[in-house]
Amino acid sequence: MTVDTWVLEALRSAGGRGLTLREVQRYIDEYRHEELAVDTLQRSLDHLKAQGNVEQQGERYVTASKTSREDALKKLFGDS
Repeated sequence: MTVDTWVLEALRSAGGRGLTLREVQRYIDEYRHEELAVDTLQRSLDHLKAQGNVEQQGERYVTASKTSREDALKKLFGDS
């Protein structure tokens, strides 16, 4: 598994409330038994944000809401 996968798993486990960077770190440490550096997790969160998988709300990170099929088609082909 990659760090990105673990980060997404941690965020999904929080439901819709999101997690701070330290809470993500704690989750991975407790459930995956991996001690990851804060800068490694921050790079992963930044990467996931750039891909559109994660949104930042203040200090908390949440998984991005899924795009509906209709919205995806509008985004792909324009709004005509």
